Amino acid sequence: MQTTDPSLLFQTSQQIADASNLERKIEAAQNIGDPLKLGSKILGLIISEDDAWTAESGWQARCVNLTSGKTKRVYKGHKGPVTSICLYQVQSVDRSPWLALLTASWDKTVRVWDAKSGEQRFVLEGHADFVKSVTILPTNPPLLLSTSSDKSCRLWDLSPLRTGDSPVALQTVKDHTRPVETAAFRIPDDPASPLTVWTADSMGVIKEWKIPQVVQGLSAPLAFSRNLPGHETSVSQLAAVDDGLWSASMDYSAMFHGSPSATLVHPRYVKSVLPFPDGMPYILTGSEDQHIRVWDASNLERTNKTPLSVVIGHCGEVTAFALWAFEQDGRHEVKVVSASLDGTLRRWSMKELLDPPKLDFKPQTMEALMTEEEERELAELMSDDD
Repeated sequence: MQTTDPSLLFQTSQQIADASNLERKIEAAQNIGDPLKLGSKILGLIISEDDAWTAESGWQARCVNLTSGKTKRVYKGHKGPVTSICLYQVQSVDRSPWLALLTASWDKTVRVWDAKSGEQRFVLEGHADFVKSVTILPTNPPLLLSTSSDKSCRLWDLSPLRTGDSPVALQTVKDHTRPVETAAFRIPDDPASPLTVWTADSMGVIKEWKIPQVVQGLSAPLAFSRNLPGHETSVSQLAAVDDGLWSASMDYSAMFHGSPSATLVHPRYVKSVLPFPDGMPYILTGSEDQHIRVWDASNLERTNKTPLSVVIGHCGEVTAFALWAFEQDGRHEVKVVSASLDGTLRRWSMKELLDPPKLDFKPQTMEALMTEEEERELAELMSDDD
């Protein structure tokens, strides 16, 4: 296949075909899943009320209203991609309560922002490499857990925010031997029992920890409990449920660590997982193949060979999910918001997820992209005995 486009001279024919197919898919998917186009790759997502908060590759975080689709605020200051975000309500001693946004970045820092004003309040330094995740632990006092490519997990005491001071590093754990990608926790029913915390790394190791719900001056409250077996390579995301833990991995699987255990096999890397709350028997997974899969969670022993549906709409790997609960016409509604490297958030009803809209798109082969003259030239080259 010949070309006079200088931008294509150093691409293989397959790369050119893939780029053409992606352009056609983007055009076909522009109205699928009620998309919000943010213009930057989305690496993390949380939802609070009607607002979505995104961690983005373009060195920023964002707050966008899910009803209007309008960006309310952009948080700029990091010197690298923002990988993870979380929110924390600060009960201030000398001012009214304020909402803190905490962001993690490749620039090795965690930053604390006033979510309403956009003011950057504090920069937390200490990690020696990319910070991959931030998680608020609902202990007393509340703690921030950060994980990093420097193979460590760090606990930060958030209570100084109440008096206008910076969070303080409380504990650094270096039990992992590879970059620590993600974390999750579960609150026990008994207030006297410790929280269960999990961290996972790029080797596929998931470590379980215990931490007291009331931290009374302990310098090292996070205590190792055990390793969870299962994955062969990097764990992308963890999601805790009442009876176990879900994990998504680049070994082409999502796994349930509980009884009974389950493995959901995919054709490509699994980047995200969302277990639904009680009463909604579904598990969602997002993959590098750009698809969302809906699985039946009502009987894990029976159901996990084939998904209930495969939802095609995103044009980049699906990186995160969150549930959006809202009131509409006096009714309580729930939608799933999915995030992707295609720079969009998509807002899905359960009907759309279980009976996906058809995407008017079929990938073309390399031959289908050629003109008749180019096909003849290719045939001549392939039949040339010289």
